[in-house]
Amino acid sequence: MHPLDNATWSALSTLQANLAQSSAAAKRFPPEMTILGALQKPSDEAYAGLATLAAEHPVTIYSATASLLPLGWTTSRHVELVQMVHEGELPAETQTEAAVGDVIALTEADVPEMSVLYAATRPGRTLCPLIQRLGGFLGMRKNGMLVAMGGLRLHLAGYREITTVGTLPGYTGRGYATAVVSGLVRRIRDAGDQAFLTVGKDNTRAREIYWRLGFRERVQFHSRTIRCMR
Repeated sequence: MHPLDNATWSALSTLQANLAQSSAAAKRFPPEMTILGALQKPSDEAYAGLATLAAEHPVTIYSATASLLPLGWTTSRHVELVQMVHEGELPAETQTEAAVGDVIALTEADVPEMSVLYAATRPGRTLCPLIQRLGGFLGMRKNGMLVAMGGLRLHLAGYREITTVGTLPGYTGRGYATAVVSGLVRRIRDAGDQAFLTVGKDNTRAREIYWRLGFRERVQFHSRTIRCMR
């Protein structure tokens, strides 16, 4: 099995094992950092273990199919995603465009503004307040306002995930997110890793942008945010 086939499990079992909350054949991150979790493989034992980790806080798991959940589990969100991996080099124009020079590192002091941007681009969802502890975030400001951002989340041998990419409504189409993602790819590449990310299957605009930046589609899967009510 390729480590990206179950990337969350791979990360929580290796380079981010120090963050893992574990029970039986299930693991999750601290929910204040990210609600991602994983099963070693779907089984009654694994779901029983995950139940002890998801009683108070929901958990998001990835799976190849949208199979039925065991009794007592509920789904609050279900989307189909595409996993894309960066191959080769960034396009030459991203190396020289003026916007790249405007990309800045974000800190935990920026979380309130990051939360506003996140809510504007993902209605009904809330940014995990300590997500920056999983990796650095980059952003762009215009007239002092945070208008684009993206950061790092999963880390496993040879791979680093780009996550939470977004541009404030009214500022799209100007290349801001492209500059942020390009900056993250360079940071990942300089550390000797390969960048990957996930994007909504129906988000054709974002997929086209990532394709132009050198990302290639690897696999499609289901993302479900679930909670055990038993």
